[in-house]
Amino acid sequence: MMNHKKLTAALLSIVTAATSLCSVISPVNAVDADTTEEQQFCAPISEVVKDSGLDIDYARALQYSLYFYDANMCGEFKENENRLSWRGSCHTYDAHVPMIEWDGVTTKTSTGGTNLSAEFMSKYKDILDPDGDGTIDVAGGFHDAGDHVEFGMPENYTAATLGWEYYEYGDVFKKLKQDEHMETILRHFNDYLMKCTFIDDDGKVIAHCYQVGEGNIDHAIWNSPEVDTMPRPAFFLTAEKPQIDYVVSACASLAINYLNFKESDPDYAAKSLKYAKALWKFANDAIEEYGPTSTKDKDMLISDNADGPVQFYKSSKWEDDYCWAAAWMYIVTEDEKSFDYAVKIFDYYAPSGWCYCWNDMWSGAGVMWAIVNQQHPELDLVQKVRDAQGKNQYVFDNFWDDDCVGKCLKAWKQKETPGGFAHLDTWGSCRYNTAMQFICLLYDKYVNDSKPSEWSEWAKKQMDYVLGKNDIKYKEDAKYAVLAGKNGTHGPRAFVVGYNDSAVKNPHHRAASGLLMAEDPREQKHILWGALAGGPDASDGHDDATKDWTENEVTIDYNACLPGAAAALYAVYGTPEMAITPNFPPEDEKRVYGTNGGDGGGSGYWIEAIGVDKPNLNGDGSGTTQVSFKVLSGESNPSKKTSVRYFFNVSEMAKGIDGLGEVRELYDQSSTEDGAIGADGKLTGPFKYDKVADTYYVEITWEDYVIANSGKKYQFDLGMYYGDVWDPKNDWSYKDLKIGDSTDFFAVDDPPEQRTDYICVYDDGVLVGGTEPDGTKPAAKEEDKTTTTTKPVTTTTKKISTATTMVDPSKRTTTTTAGPTTVTNTATNSDVKVTKAGDANCDGEVDMSDVVLIMQSLANPNKYGLEGTEKKHLTEQGSANADVDTKVKGVTANDALVIQEFLLGKVKTL
Repeated sequence: MMNHKKLTAALLSIVTAATSLCSVISPVNAVDADTTEEQQFCAPISEVVKDSGLDIDYARALQYSLYFYDANMCGEFKENENRLSWRGSCHTYDAHVPMIEWDGVTTKTSTGGTNLSAEFMSKYKDILDPDGDGTIDVAGGFHDAGDHVEFGMPENYTAATLGWEYYEYGDVFKKLKQDEHMETILRHFNDYLMKCTFIDDDGKVIAHCYQVGEGNIDHAIWNSPEVDTMPRPAFFLTAEKPQIDYVVSACASLAINYLNFKESDPDYAAKSLKYAKALWKFANDAIEEYGPTSTKDKDMLISDNADGPVQFYKSSKWEDDYCWAAAWMYIVTEDEKSFDYAVKIFDYYAPSGWCYCWNDMWSGAGVMWAIVNQQHPELDLVQKVRDAQGKNQYVFDNFWDDDCVGKCLKAWKQKETPGGFAHLDTWGSCRYNTAMQFICLLYDKYVNDSKPSEWSEWAKKQMDYVLGKNDIKYKEDAKYAVLAGKNGTHGPRAFVVGYNDSAVKNPHHRAASGLLMAEDPREQKHILWGALAGGPDASDGHDDATKDWTENEVTIDYNACLPGAAAALYAVYGTPEMAITPNFPPEDEKRVYGTNGGDGGGSGYWIEAIGVDKPNLNGDGSGTTQVSFKVLSGESNPSKKTSVRYFFNVSEMAKGIDGLGEVRELYDQSSTEDGAIGADGKLTGPFKYDKVADTYYVEITWEDYVIANSGKKYQFDLGMYYGDVWDPKNDWSYKDLKIGDSTDFFAVDDPPEQRTDYICVYDDGVLVGGTEPDGTKPAAKEEDKTTTTTKPVTTTTKKISTATTMVDPSKRTTTTTAGPTTVTNTATNSDVKVTKAGDANCDGEVDMSDVVLIMQSLANPNKYGLEGTEKKHLTEQGSANADVDTKVKGVTANDALVIQEFLLGKVKTL
């Protein structure tokens, strides 16, 4: 059902926002200095995209769910491989893991390396290092979660699960035009698994890399992956320590990959099958070497959790993974021997004991064995299990029956919360819930010929809850509650980020947050489209805060079953109204951080800073200003040649610049923490700024180091302790600088720094952020994209100025204060006759698209103005039609407002 309240609220909010957007081109000082500026937030999802408008839309859920994998993609991206403009290639240095033994150090001081012995690396150097550069290439794959480690078990599980979903519901992906995206993701996963499997000329597996990065090192750092420099040791298994749960889970994914590509790309499919067979043989050789009949250490068959994953992912068994892989190996080879060992260890009671996940594959294995047994009755798998395990004919009759998979629904129903959500565990409750859905929907596909039974109905109820058909108790602290746009105590919440206006907004994710610590309560810079948040607790409560890694964590395995469940539900319950969102994802939104947002933070560079006044206590007028700042950027790959300039005026100083006695570094976090890799902020100056009288600057420069988005503070002291007068109030860079006290310089829980556009950032000497004292701003980049969100700013209109708070549409507030008269307009050719008043885009209709074009033409005239580069820019005819405000000649923000009032029925005619 169409959510009319949401659409009405969105329309009303655009009315408020129109003035804000158009004011971007107003003079910098148009608002009185005493205007009260309020916290600003980005536009709601309903203003960012034009989706179907349905509260429950499985097509949209499927589409969005895939984009989380773009956000977590790692390595060197091929052209058009990643669909998010804010993500760039990262951790490319994983292609050069040094062939040294890892020192075991779990801090940034580690030398990196591998867990392999020097003897092993020397013996197999030609296989591990074919180009002979002394390093091993294990670049690629996907980051695990909001962190950047690549853990083998959840990564292999996710790769196989996504492949399974595409195998089962490929027709749905194709119908919804999501097949190309899914295939890109599957290739990136499986290309990585093949790269990480090192085989000799005979096709024998010599080593397999199951993890890149170390959790303790990684989790101590909060920044975007593109700027990471941390050591990332690589962990391998070998025949001497086989750890076959890693092996068979990778094998299964590659076998499924063969099935998905054997028709469209047979060569690629054949390569996948080659590696799957090699891994399968390796696993079976290991079982023969270390299995039940061997006197050797049987623990060699399971993950050595201390060697790589430690406390983060503890695999508890390998038998489930082996039985899961056995089914797929039979399907791709039709070799009955695939089940020879598996029938001895298949646990037919296990599927209902938990649910399908990286550490418990039994329900997935049970479904696959049921399917194989159903489609190949000649195998008589049930009897094979009985015979291998010495069971009689009364034990169980079918893998679908109530002793095996058929018991799952009954068990899972018992886990429901008061609100009806199947809650299996606190960590990743939505992850388990969507996995239950997927298993239930497959049950009906094969047992009920795809007709919905109570299994599908239950899965539908669960997905609808995940998509917002719920009543959630909001658990955010006060400052996070404001950010999330929730001022009440409970209400609906969708757990798929970006799905609708009520969806989770602050997932625990470094890259998307754009923040420098998880505890930062400010709004995240990017929308993490399609990410499935951890989920509600057992009482239907949830904490939507970046810092919450329990209920708001996002991981590749959390998302794994969401696309498949959505596809299956669409296959059964889809309607013509359900649809993917067009033009998706939108051009990256220019997110604003709190107040003083300047021109927004979507691209370019900016400074967040705080200052402390240090007047001389003897009252002689001397003193200093201490400044602490961080450099931030919206670029996916920030520069390694960054410098920062702080401008000050010496007109109050009797000796002029000669009276300056203090230019001193107080603290350089980059040098302290990354000095070993050459990080060093160098403070120089003062230098004369020739464009404005009595103005100088000091400069801090980093060479060959990415300081932007690193989260590292630089602090300096400027002024004099005696001998002259220091009054920073006339200093350009002091303007708009938040003033605090010394304790703010080392605050970590609630960052005190605030954005300022009067401390400037340079890339190799070229201004890229901020405004210089003469008003010079960074040159526009030709490739800059126009924002698709409604940008919040402080605005001036005729007779009043308006500060707009961009929050939930139903809770918008507007503060009005006296201000100057400022009108910005686009000239209209009086010779052009109006064809239809209000029809700015000349399509014969008057609607919101005309409002949008007017706002775009004012905010970005080079692209959408009368001579704009955009194909559908404002024309002279459109300008004449748009000029509906009779009080002011030419196209202004007021015209947009008048048209919107007309659409809302507040104005009868144009």
